[in-house]
Amino acid sequence: MTKRENNIEWLDSLRALAIIGVLFIHISSPVVKMSFGGNMLYWWIGNIVNSTIRFAVPVFLMISGVTMLNREYKLGEFYKKRITRVLIPLLFWMVVYWIFRWFTLSPSIQPHDFRSIISWGVNLFLTEGISKHFWYVYMILFIYLAVPFLGMFVRKLSSWSLLFLLAAWVLLCGVSSDFSLNMYGWSGDYLSKFFGYFLYSGYLVLGYYIGKYTIVSRNIRLTALLVFIGTIAVSTFFAFYASTKAGRLDTTVYGYLNLNTIIQSGAIFLSLKNTNIRNSIVLRMQKTVSDYSFGIYLVHILVIGIFFQNGIFWTMAHPLVSLPVLVVLTLLTSMSVIFILRKIPLGKYISG
Repeated sequence: MTKRENNIEWLDSLRALAIIGVLFIHISSPVVKMSFGGNMLYWWIGNIVNSTIRFAVPVFLMISGVTMLNREYKLGEFYKKRITRVLIPLLFWMVVYWIFRWFTLSPSIQPHDFRSIISWGVNLFLTEGISKHFWYVYMILFIYLAVPFLGMFVRKLSSWSLLFLLAAWVLLCGVSSDFSLNMYGWSGDYLSKFFGYFLYSGYLVLGYYIGKYTIVSRNIRLTALLVFIGTIAVSTFFAFYASTKAGRLDTTVYGYLNLNTIIQSGAIFLSLKNTNIRNSIVLRMQKTVSDYSFGIYLVHILVIGIFFQNGIFWTMAHPLVSLPVLVVLTLLTSMSVIFILRKIPLGKYISG
């Protein structure tokens, strides 16, 4: 989700699609949570939407695998570049979200003296990481520490050895499905958090493998698309089945380390590999969204929150209407914020 390392058109397509998928996840998830046991038609719409875009976060990691694991780095230059592109924007937006979260508190519980504000801010970081969507950025910073060494390792492996490694990763994800992963807060249990980061790094290896070793033909692309559609069906069914059986909402199948999500991510990656966009307008939109993707990710929860406070929420219309409208509004607003930030002095360093 960082700025484009290589101007490879199909990776731009995947990056743009992934950030739009993230917006759909965060905008449609309330439909799933609020409608279950009530308006089941709305719930099915939210369930199908969520099941369709589980690839969003994994695809960002897979893109990093393609662009970053295939080269050698001077460690000092690599880490300096990561700090400039990821850590500095993160620190800026952490402050922004601290301020936003303070203003959203009811006056009766708003801290006002310096000591109380600091205590509240620290507690918010420990329990939620300030804003829960920052979990991805914390994770990617951790993974970047290992990227130069992970790259050296995978480049020494043959294609078959990489397949065995990926199979072992999938198996490890499966046996770890019941392991409690604390991906949001920083209130302890760091072992589970770092173990989760380790598991997510497998997506970089998967992206590297598909990018380097797979040859895409028309039949392979069609098969990948059919597999992708199949994963949507599996996710929608098992979300319904598990929730009905438990008598409460159970969306375990949505998990990013779930086998179905791994297959879905690989299928969409394979189906779009080496594709080209011929329409100049669509191509320009794709490249712009791709270039703004990290900034969009950082700011979009703030945009969604402001919309919600002003009554702009999925409940304002039928979800078949409200969900795509809200995604477009959130996308355009987020891009506008990042565009303005990039125009101010030094804004490019903090915008993302």
